[in-house]
Amino acid sequence: MHLQKMDKEKHDPLKVSTLIYEADVDTFNFFFGNSKNASQKIEKLVTAGDNSLGHQQIYVVTSETNDIKGVMVYSVGDRMDKIQELNILFKNLNPLDAFRFLMIEIIDSIFLSNLKEDDYYFFIIAVDEKSRGQGIGSFILKEGIKLARGNGCKRAVLDVDIENEDALRLYERRGFGKFKEKSLSLWKWKKGAYNMEYLL
Repeated sequence: MHLQKMDKEKHDPLKVSTLIYEADVDTFNFFFGNSKNASQKIEKLVTAGDNSLGHQQIYVVTSETNDIKGVMVYSVGDRMDKIQELNILFKNLNPLDAFRFLMIEIIDSIFLSNLKEDDYYFFIIAVDEKSRGQGIGSFILKEGIKLARGNGCKRAVLDVDIENEDALRLYERRGFGKFKEKSLSLWKWKKGAYNMEYLL
């Protein structure tokens, strides 16, 4: 297994985008209806770059045959400049789809960790369904923590859906601890996340 920076000429942007979609199926389906539609929209942002889902922010896990087994979307310090993000959205998507991504960003801001300048943030960790159970998630975390140290970061940070018990167990086994819980309830609907950190 190898963790390498995404090269949009070498690594299939649609495959990467499908894995990003699978990391938050419910949200993407709510806004875009289905896997194919959502993945194609995400692909436009991955390929365009210079945004929080841009290829510059992505590492891929590949096999010896260069098949993509997983992805890690990351940032160092605070998230991307909001004006730049808006420009990329409206330049690469139709206005309605750009607005949908903007709404996802607003919803995420309620639940995601508040970041410091010296944080290494695991925005998305996703493993291909056919490759789960092979230690790829642990591999991404281990290699990501090495990258965080190499960037001089003081902590690695990630967020996990309160209902995602498998991911929570994985992160706790790898040394991450909860530092905050954020949730929102409206009638019978509830969404929440644990903000987790690994001190470097």
